[in-house]
Amino acid sequence: MFATASFGEFMREGGWGMYPVLVIGLVALASATRYAIRPERLCLRFVAVLWLTLLAAVVHATVTDLAAVFRYFEDPVRAPDAEMARTLLLGLKESTRPAALGGIFLTLVPLLAAAGVYREYVVGGEKTAATSS
Repeated sequence: MFATASFGEFMREGGWGMYPVLVIGLVALASATRYAIRPERLCLRFVAVLWLTLLAAVVHATVTDLAAVFRYFEDPVRAPDAEMARTLLLGLKESTRPAALGGIFLTLVPLLAAAGVYREYVVGGEKTAATSS
């Protein structure tokens, strides 16, 4: 009933924009993990800038994929009327791949950053309060 797809196929369907999304996402995730383990304010700023860069890469890759799909339909030989609806839906499915991959990172990075903020202000604040008394 459900076809299984490999990660390689998923990446191929999303086009070249998947690679910047993957690389920036992994770096942002690693940075957020570091911040969660050892919170430092400068690191949080770096994570925030990476998150914004990732968001821009996701939007750019998705828009680029959509533009490629619509460009494909300019030529009636490549996209005959009888197959237009199915081809359009397949193209739109593939165009969502960068957003699907990026969405994972766009969710996990702030989650880890929140853990770091908690540790920095609550756990770190307790240590400061304990040492000052």
